[in-house]
Amino acid sequence: MAAACGANGTIWQWVTVLRCEVSTLTDPLVLGAMDVRVIAVMRLVLALLALLSAYINPDVAEVTHYVTATYAILACYLAYSLVLCILAVRRHLTISVTVAYWADLGWYILLIGSSNGTNSIFSSLLFFPILVASFQWGFTSGWHVTLVATVLFTGVGFTWAPAEPEFDLGRFLLRPTSLWVLGYMIACWGGAETILRRRLALLKDVSALSNPRFGVDRTFGTLMERLRAFYNADMCMLVMAEPHTGGYTLRRVSRQTPEADGRAEALTEDVAHLLLALPATQAQVSGSVSRSWGWFGAVMRVQAYDIVTGERLPGPLQEISDILAAEAYITVPVRYRGEIVGRLYLTATRRYTFEGSDVDFLLQVLEHTMPTIDNIRLVDRLASDAAEAERRRIARDLHDSVIQPYIGLQMGLMAIAKKLATHSPDVDEDLKQLLALTGAGIADLRHYMGELRETGAAESGLLPAGLLPAVQRFARKFAEATGIAVHVEAKTALPVPDRLAAEVFQMVAEGLSNVRRHTRSAQATVTLACQNDQLCLSIANDVTPGTAPVPFTPRSITERAVALGGCVHIEWPAHGGTVVRVDIPL
Repeated sequence: MAAACGANGTIWQWVTVLRCEVSTLTDPLVLGAMDVRVIAVMRLVLALLALLSAYINPDVAEVTHYVTATYAILACYLAYSLVLCILAVRRHLTISVTVAYWADLGWYILLIGSSNGTNSIFSSLLFFPILVASFQWGFTSGWHVTLVATVLFTGVGFTWAPAEPEFDLGRFLLRPTSLWVLGYMIACWGGAETILRRRLALLKDVSALSNPRFGVDRTFGTLMERLRAFYNADMCMLVMAEPHTGGYTLRRVSRQTPEADGRAEALTEDVAHLLLALPATQAQVSGSVSRSWGWFGAVMRVQAYDIVTGERLPGPLQEISDILAAEAYITVPVRYRGEIVGRLYLTATRRYTFEGSDVDFLLQVLEHTMPTIDNIRLVDRLASDAAEAERRRIARDLHDSVIQPYIGLQMGLMAIAKKLATHSPDVDEDLKQLLALTGAGIADLRHYMGELRETGAAESGLLPAGLLPAVQRFARKFAEATGIAVHVEAKTALPVPDRLAAEVFQMVAEGLSNVRRHTRSAQATVTLACQNDQLCLSIANDVTPGTAPVPFTPRSITERAVALGGCVHIEWPAHGGTVVRVDIPL
């Protein structure tokens, strides 16, 4: 990956950087201005100008060796560029961008070889594939294209170089050297911009984690997996002190187990002290490159930085490479509200994965994430407090509406027992009073249970029996009350959290209510499925006789879906009817 390799500019890095992988870029923020259509148009413009230059003034274009071959190559390249441009504009381009810029390099080498070698006017075209590779794929791709272009350009120039004394060594070396130096600078520039865009895209992605219903473990796990994938690292670990319990926890995700959800594992005090042994304000980077030796640099085993002052720390450092068993690693402290609460580790089995600038970036990511974690914990604590308050209210209600009447019933039965023992004639009247008291108690219980059924799911966010059984029961009652046949389908298992299940249940109720109020449909279908990390809900009704569908947006359902990070789509199938589709990320 481009970010994994960086733009350190060292000979050592050039050898190892060949192993770095470049991930496919799809995010517009990552792609920046290097759109496929822009590249295709610029390629076509260059091809057209090259052909016109060679045709209008062949002497200036220095078409001297194989004139016919040069014009044939130019014509074929123009046709090739035109086809790519048309496909890109119509968004039907199937050729890989990587293949395209390597193909461009091949075309230009053919043009240079068929014209006048290194003296050819077409030699300046070699900067086009270098620019495309650097600004779209980063330093690694740009530097690869630069190296290949320099070697091929030098080989072509040597092949067509005149014999002495006409051979000018200085001119022969100047152009390949210029191509090599300028290509390297372009690769560094494009790599730095690509890294910045990818970092911005990751920060934008991290901002989507601020959903309290995901929970602390899932939020941490998602963040750590995205950081691991961003750097193409092998493992990401988060060690944190738990002030409430006085212990330590470890969360980790690895390349072998990307599905790990970052759940906290108890950590022994000895291991925790070992992983937290570094000074609280110190960050370390291992296997990166030092710039103190200038352009060629030197591989440094460990570099340490003070996160408060931002300065690099000199002198001997406490290394932890043996503990982590990694060729390269980066570790930064986790701060929140001015206090160090843990430490983050990223490890890799190859060098040049991390560099010094990654320290500030990781600190920025953590600074952006920790308030979200605190908010999630606050919401959980508020929910727990609310649940505790609700339990106390239910206890009070049970005491007042159930226990007290039963105490009165018990006392009445004791009084009747005494009267029966003394053969008192007033037993019939007392029995009537007890029956009335029992009837009132039963009425209170029914009223109380009715309130719980109506408001319990919405207020507490819990559906003890599960989402599907609750929807099926509601559908049966809805059908009995309205005469509208409701069919419930579940295409997959529904491992949905209770809070989300309660919200989806309310969407189903609102959707069926809309069918009853706004249509004259005789049947409706509710479909539930979990696929592609999304909960998919659809509510469809059949054709209303004699009416045409009216465009509308269910406001209540839309507001609930948006609050859960989802979206709502309204469809009107060709066979008639209306379908409301809701997609909610899990």
